[in-house]
Amino acid sequence: MTLPLISVALCTYNGEKYIEAQLNSLIHQTYKYLEIIIVDDGSTDDTAHLVQQMVANDGRIKFYRNEQNLGFNQNFQKAIGLTTGEYIAICDQDDIWAENKIEILHQHIGDNWLIFSNSSCIDEQDKTLEWNILRDFNFGSRNYKSILLHNWVTGHTTLFKREFLDYLLPIPPDGYYDWWMGFVALYHNKITYLDQVLTRYRIHSASVTQQEQNITEKAYKLKWLEIVLTMVNNFRQYKNLAAADQLYINKLYRALTSKKHSLISFPLLSIINRDYHNFFPDSKQRKPLSRLNFAFKFAKGFKFLKP
Repeated sequence: MTLPLISVALCTYNGEKYIEAQLNSLIHQTYKYLEIIIVDDGSTDDTAHLVQQMVANDGRIKFYRNEQNLGFNQNFQKAIGLTTGEYIAICDQDDIWAENKIEILHQHIGDNWLIFSNSSCIDEQDKTLEWNILRDFNFGSRNYKSILLHNWVTGHTTLFKREFLDYLLPIPPDGYYDWWMGFVALYHNKITYLDQVLTRYRIHSASVTQQEQNITEKAYKLKWLEIVLTMVNNFRQYKNLAAADQLYINKLYRALTSKKHSLISFPLLSIINRDYHNFFPDSKQRKPLSRLNFAFKFAKGFKFLKP
Protein backbone atom coordinates (compact mmCIF):
# COMPACT_ATOMS: atom_id res chain seq x y z
CA MET A 1 0.00 0.00 0.00
CA THR A 2 1.33 3.44 -0.95
CA LEU A 3 1.70 5.72 2.03
CA PRO A 4 0.43 9.30 1.72
CA LEU A 5 2.87 12.19 1.93
CA ILE A 6 2.64 13.98 5.26
CA SER A 7 3.87 17.57 5.54
CA VAL A 8 5.26 19.13 8.69
CA ALA A 9 4.74 22.92 8.85
CA LEU A 10 7.42 24.36 11.13
CA CYS A 11 7.78 28.09 11.85
CA THR A 12 10.96 29.52 13.31
CA TYR A 13 11.94 32.80 14.91
CA ASN A 14 15.18 33.21 16.87
CA GLY A 15 15.13 29.54 17.77
CA GLU A 16 18.82 28.68 17.58
CA LYS A 17 18.94 27.17 21.07
CA TYR A 18 16.47 24.33 20.44
CA ILE A 19 15.89 24.01 16.68
CA GLU A 20 18.44 21.23 16.15
CA ALA A 21 16.86 19.00 18.79
CA GLN A 22 13.41 19.55 17.29
CA LEU A 23 14.58 18.87 13.74
CA ASN A 24 16.36 15.71 14.85
CA SER A 25 13.09 14.46 16.35
CA LEU A 26 11.39 15.13 12.98
CA ILE A 27 13.91 13.51 10.66
CA HIS A 28 13.98 10.37 12.83
CA GLN A 29 10.21 9.84 12.75
CA THR A 30 9.19 6.22 12.16
CA TYR A 31 6.88 7.55 9.43
CA LYS A 32 9.42 8.33 6.70
CA TYR A 33 7.35 9.72 3.81
CA LEU A 34 7.57 13.30 5.02
CA GLU A 35 8.26 16.77 3.75
CA ILE A 36 9.36 19.33 6.33
CA ILE A 37 8.44 22.90 5.42
CA ILE A 38 10.30 25.48 7.51
CA VAL A 39 9.44 29.18 7.28
CA ASP A 40 11.63 31.58 9.22
CA ASP A 41 9.99 34.84 10.28
CA GLY A 42 13.03 37.10 10.24
CA SER A 43 15.35 35.53 12.81
CA THR A 44 18.35 37.62 13.82
CA ASP A 45 20.25 34.80 15.52
CA ASP A 46 21.87 31.66 14.05
CA THR A 47 18.61 29.81 13.34
CA ALA A 48 18.81 30.08 9.54
CA HIS A 49 22.40 28.83 9.43
CA LEU A 50 21.61 25.81 11.61
CA VAL A 51 18.57 24.91 9.51
CA GLN A 52 20.49 25.26 6.25
CA GLN A 53 23.11 22.82 7.52
CA MET A 54 20.39 20.24 8.14
CA VAL A 55 18.75 20.95 4.77
CA ALA A 56 21.99 19.88 3.11
CA ASN A 57 21.76 16.48 4.82
CA ASP A 58 18.06 15.70 4.30
CA GLY A 59 16.25 16.39 1.03
CA ARG A 60 12.88 16.26 2.75
CA ILE A 61 13.52 19.66 4.38
CA LYS A 62 12.58 22.82 2.49
CA PHE A 63 13.55 26.17 3.99
CA TYR A 64 12.00 29.60 3.32
CA ARG A 65 12.71 33.01 4.85
CA ASN A 66 10.25 35.90 5.10
CA GLU A 67 11.41 39.29 3.92
CA GLN A 68 9.46 40.87 6.79
CA ASN A 69 8.04 39.56 10.04
CA LEU A 70 4.50 38.20 9.61
CA GLY A 71 3.68 37.15 13.17
CA PHE A 72 2.91 33.56 14.16
CA ASN A 73 -0.65 33.30 12.78
CA GLN A 74 0.20 34.48 9.29
CA ASN A 75 3.54 32.70 9.30
CA PHE A 76 1.83 29.39 10.01
CA GLN A 77 -0.71 30.12 7.30
CA LYS A 78 2.16 30.71 4.88
CA ALA A 79 3.90 27.51 5.96
CA ILE A 80 0.69 25.52 5.54
CA GLY A 81 0.24 27.05 2.08
CA LEU A 82 3.67 25.79 1.04
CA THR A 83 2.92 22.18 1.97
CA THR A 84 1.97 19.57 -0.63
CA GLY A 85 1.14 16.55 1.54
CA GLU A 86 -2.20 14.82 1.91
CA TYR A 87 -1.85 15.40 5.66
CA ILE A 88 -0.29 18.31 7.54
CA ALA A 89 1.22 18.43 11.03
CA ILE A 90 1.93 21.67 12.89
CA CYS A 91 5.30 21.98 14.61
CA ASP A 92 6.84 24.48 17.04
CA GLN A 93 10.56 25.19 16.92
CA ASP A 94 11.52 24.24 20.46
CA ASP A 95 9.66 21.02 21.32
CA ILE A 96 10.73 17.40 20.94
CA TRP A 97 8.47 14.86 19.24
CA ALA A 98 8.07 11.19 20.11
CA GLU A 99 9.65 9.26 17.24
CA ASN A 100 6.34 7.55 16.37
CA LYS A 101 4.15 10.67 16.69
CA ILE A 102 3.26 11.06 13.01
CA GLU A 103 2.73 7.34 12.55
CA ILE A 104 0.35 7.09 15.50
CA LEU A 105 -1.67 10.19 14.62
CA HIS A 106 -2.04 9.00 11.03
CA GLN A 107 -3.26 5.61 12.25
CA HIS A 108 -5.96 7.15 14.45
CA ILE A 109 -7.32 10.12 12.48
CA GLY A 110 -9.96 8.00 10.76
CA ASP A 111 -12.55 9.97 8.78
CA ASN A 112 -11.97 13.10 10.87
CA TRP A 113 -10.37 16.25 9.50
CA LEU A 114 -8.18 16.80 12.55
CA ILE A 115 -6.67 14.79 15.37
CA PHE A 116 -4.87 16.18 18.43
CA SER A 117 -3.05 14.58 21.33
CA ASN A 118 -1.43 15.49 24.64
CA SER A 119 1.99 16.85 25.60
CA SER A 120 4.23 16.54 28.60
CA CYS A 121 6.17 19.64 29.67
CA ILE A 122 9.93 20.02 29.83
CA ASP A 123 12.16 22.86 30.95
CA GLU A 124 15.14 24.52 29.26
CA GLN A 125 17.42 21.61 30.22
CA ASP A 126 15.02 18.93 28.87
CA LYS A 127 13.94 18.00 32.40
CA THR A 128 10.42 16.60 32.48
CA LEU A 129 8.07 18.70 34.60
CA GLU A 130 5.22 17.31 36.67
CA TRP A 131 2.29 18.15 34.46
CA ASN A 132 0.84 17.63 31.00
CA ILE A 133 -0.84 20.33 28.95
CA LEU A 134 -4.19 18.56 29.19
CA ARG A 135 -5.01 17.26 32.65
CA ASP A 136 -8.01 15.02 33.34
CA PHE A 137 -9.27 15.83 29.85
CA ASN A 138 -12.18 13.86 28.42
CA PHE A 139 -13.23 14.70 24.89
CA GLY A 140 -16.65 13.13 25.32
CA SER A 141 -19.58 14.48 23.31
CA ARG A 142 -18.79 18.19 23.60
CA ASN A 143 -20.24 20.63 21.09
CA TYR A 144 -18.81 23.81 19.56
CA LYS A 145 -19.84 25.91 22.58
CA SER A 146 -17.17 24.14 24.63
CA ILE A 147 -14.40 25.88 22.69
CA LEU A 148 -15.87 29.38 22.44
CA LEU A 149 -14.46 30.67 25.73
CA HIS A 150 -11.29 28.61 26.20
CA ASN A 151 -9.03 26.55 23.97
CA TRP A 152 -7.97 22.96 24.49
CA VAL A 153 -6.50 22.19 21.05
CA THR A 154 -2.78 22.98 20.92
CA GLY A 155 -1.41 23.36 17.41
CA HIS A 156 1.81 21.42 17.96
CA THR A 157 -0.19 18.26 18.80
CA THR A 158 -2.30 18.26 15.62
CA LEU A 159 -2.42 16.38 12.36
CA PHE A 160 -5.07 17.29 9.78
CA LYS A 161 -6.15 16.42 6.27
CA ARG A 162 -5.67 18.74 3.32
CA GLU A 163 -9.43 18.86 2.72
CA PHE A 164 -9.71 20.69 6.05
CA LEU A 165 -8.02 23.73 4.48
CA ASP A 166 -11.17 24.54 2.49
CA TYR A 167 -12.84 25.31 5.83
CA LEU A 168 -9.86 26.45 7.90
CA LEU A 169 -8.50 29.20 5.65
CA PRO A 170 -8.12 32.09 5.90
CA ILE A 171 -6.84 32.08 9.47
CA PRO A 172 -7.86 35.32 11.24
CA PRO A 173 -4.86 37.61 11.75
CA ASP A 174 -5.61 38.19 15.43
CA GLY A 175 -5.95 35.62 18.19
CA TYR A 176 -4.58 32.07 18.13
CA TYR A 177 -4.47 29.93 15.00
CA ASP A 178 -4.84 26.63 16.89
CA TRP A 179 -7.93 27.85 18.74
CA TRP A 180 -9.40 28.69 15.34
CA MET A 181 -8.46 25.23 14.04
CA GLY A 182 -10.14 23.54 16.98
CA PHE A 183 -13.33 25.57 16.61
CA VAL A 184 -13.73 24.92 12.88
CA ALA A 185 -13.08 21.17 13.16
CA LEU A 186 -15.34 20.81 16.20
CA TYR A 187 -18.12 22.85 14.61
CA HIS A 188 -18.30 20.27 11.81
CA ASN A 189 -17.85 17.30 14.19
CA LYS A 190 -14.69 16.28 12.33
CA ILE A 191 -12.22 16.24 15.21
CA THR A 192 -10.92 13.49 17.48
CA TYR A 193 -8.60 13.27 20.46
CA LEU A 194 -5.92 10.66 21.11
CA ASP A 195 -5.15 10.39 24.81
CA GLN A 196 -1.42 9.87 24.42
CA VAL A 197 1.58 12.09 25.15
CA LEU A 198 3.39 12.42 21.83
CA THR A 199 5.19 15.75 22.30
CA ARG A 200 7.58 17.13 24.90
CA TYR A 201 6.47 20.75 25.11
CA ARG A 202 9.18 23.13 26.22
CA ILE A 203 8.53 25.81 28.84
CA HIS A 204 11.23 28.47 28.77
CA SER A 205 11.64 32.18 29.38
CA ALA A 206 11.49 33.15 25.70
CA SER A 207 8.28 31.26 24.91
CA VAL A 208 5.04 33.15 24.32
CA THR A 209 3.29 31.14 27.03
CA GLN A 210 5.93 31.90 29.64
CA GLN A 211 6.07 35.60 28.75
CA GLU A 212 2.32 35.82 29.23
CA GLN A 213 2.64 34.24 32.67
CA ASN A 214 5.44 36.55 33.79
CA ILE A 215 3.10 39.52 34.26
CA THR A 216 0.86 40.50 37.13
CA GLU A 217 -2.20 38.38 37.81
CA LYS A 218 -4.53 41.25 36.93
CA ALA A 219 -2.68 42.01 33.68
CA TYR A 220 -2.71 38.32 32.77
CA LYS A 221 -6.46 38.11 33.40
CA LEU A 222 -7.12 41.20 31.29
CA LYS A 223 -5.02 39.78 28.47
CA TRP A 224 -6.96 36.51 28.64
CA LEU A 225 -10.29 38.35 28.54
CA GLU A 226 -9.14 40.33 25.50
CA ILE A 227 -8.12 37.13 23.74
CA VAL A 228 -11.50 35.54 24.49
CA LEU A 229 -13.23 38.58 23.02
CA THR A 230 -11.00 38.45 19.94
CA MET A 231 -11.68 34.77 19.35
CA VAL A 232 -15.45 35.03 19.81
CA ASN A 233 -15.39 37.88 17.30
CA ASN A 234 -13.49 35.59 14.91
CA PHE A 235 -15.91 32.71 15.43
CA ARG A 236 -19.03 34.77 14.72
CA GLN A 237 -17.58 35.60 11.30
CA TYR A 238 -16.89 31.98 10.32
CA LYS A 239 -18.17 31.58 6.78
CA ASN A 240 -19.92 28.22 7.28
CA LEU A 241 -21.99 28.97 10.37
CA ALA A 242 -25.62 27.93 10.34
CA ALA A 243 -27.93 30.92 10.81
CA ALA A 244 -29.01 29.85 14.31
CA ASP A 245 -25.42 29.35 15.45
CA GLN A 246 -24.33 32.69 14.03
CA LEU A 247 -27.20 34.31 15.92
CA TYR A 248 -26.09 32.60 19.13
CA ILE A 249 -22.41 33.60 18.83
CA ASN A 250 -23.39 37.15 17.92
CA LYS A 251 -25.54 37.25 21.04
CA LEU A 252 -22.61 35.99 23.11
CA TYR A 253 -20.31 38.61 21.60
CA ARG A 254 -22.76 41.41 22.36
CA ALA A 255 -23.07 40.15 25.92
CA LEU A 256 -19.28 40.07 26.31
CA THR A 257 -19.02 43.67 25.13
CA SER A 258 -22.10 45.00 26.94
CA LYS A 259 -21.36 48.11 29.04
CA LYS A 260 -24.92 49.06 29.93
CA HIS A 261 -24.40 48.36 33.62
CA SER A 262 -21.53 49.65 35.73
CA LEU A 263 -20.99 46.34 37.54
CA ILE A 264 -21.87 43.46 35.27
CA SER A 265 -23.24 42.37 31.93
CA PHE A 266 -26.52 40.69 32.84
CA PRO A 267 -26.96 39.21 29.35
CA LEU A 268 -23.57 37.51 29.79
CA LEU A 269 -24.49 36.27 33.26
CA SER A 270 -27.66 34.76 31.80
CA ILE A 271 -25.85 33.01 28.93
CA ILE A 272 -23.08 31.60 31.14
CA ASN A 273 -25.55 30.40 33.76
CA ARG A 274 -27.79 28.72 31.20
CA ASP A 275 -25.03 27.08 29.14
CA TYR A 276 -22.44 26.47 31.85
CA HIS A 277 -22.16 22.74 31.17
CA ASN A 278 -21.68 23.30 27.44
CA PHE A 279 -19.07 26.04 27.94
CA PHE A 280 -17.10 24.25 30.65
CA PRO A 281 -17.47 20.46 30.24
CA ASP A 282 -14.17 19.85 32.06
CA SER A 283 -15.20 21.83 35.13
CA LYS A 284 -17.04 20.41 38.11
CA GLN A 285 -20.78 19.93 38.04
CA ARG A 286 -22.51 22.75 39.92
CA LYS A 287 -25.83 23.10 41.65
CA PRO A 288 -28.01 26.05 40.55
CA LEU A 289 -26.79 28.52 43.18
CA SER A 290 -23.14 27.65 42.65
CA ARG A 291 -23.58 27.90 38.88
CA LEU A 292 -25.19 31.33 39.22
CA ASN A 293 -22.35 32.51 41.46
CA PHE A 294 -19.78 31.30 38.93
CA ALA A 295 -21.63 33.06 36.11
CA PHE A 296 -21.73 36.29 38.12
CA LYS A 297 -17.96 36.24 38.73
CA PHE A 298 -17.26 35.36 35.10
CA ALA A 299 -19.47 38.15 33.77
CA LYS A 300 -18.07 40.63 36.27
CA GLY A 301 -14.57 40.10 34.91
CA PHE A 302 -15.43 41.54 31.52
CA LYS A 303 -16.40 44.91 32.97
CA PHE A 304 -12.67 45.72 33.23
CA LEU A 305 -12.18 45.61 29.48
CA LYS A 306 -12.12 48.89 27.61
CA PRO A 307 -15.27 49.55 25.54
